Amino acid sequence: MAAFLTGHIRVRDTEKWHQYLAAVDSTIKSHGGEILLRGLQHKVLSNDSAFDADFERLVVLRFDDLAALKAWYDSADYRNLKPLRAAAADVTVVIYQSDSHYLN
Repeated sequence: MAAFLTGHIRVRDTEKWHQYLAAVDSTIKSHGGEILLRGLQHKVLSNDSAFDADFERLVVLRFDDLAALKAWYDSADYRNLKPLRAAAADVTVVIYQSDSHYLN
């Protein structure tokens, strides 16, 4: 069952963020993941009082299953990038598992 990771992002250091982006894609792909979305927040359409507007960016990754996602996130390749990510941005990471119940 597919697994997804979202990263809600507030960039603090643009130069370091671009260094991180230049390195992270190959780690995702080497673990069978794909980037579904890298986007800038445009407009909150509902419940804006509950929304954390400080996170102006969003990334959505897809992996075949939770095991593949966790293998990437815990891999040495990605673990080595986490300090650069932390220096560049505030990122809240959330994992979701596909739920076919809602697709019916």
